[in-house]
Amino acid sequence: MSNIKIISFGRLKEILGPDFEAEAENTDELLSQLNEKFPQLKDLKLRIAVNQKIISENTALENNDMVALMPPYSGG
Repeated sequence: MSNIKIISFGRLKEILGPDFEAEAENTDELLSQLNEKFPQLKDLKLRIAVNQKIISENTALENNDMVALMPPYSGG
């Protein structure tokens, strides 16, 4: 298991609280853990960044990676 730091923004910060650490092998596993711990996340569409790079598919996590959870955004 990789120890990773979780940061969140916007409404997600209100749900998750302050930044924290978690253990997961990949982003799908991490999201599953978060959905179980914070049921209100299940209905939200999240943007995920690993080490400041937005991802769109399951990504392997390394020790000390930083995962940012962001609400969906739009703009022009």
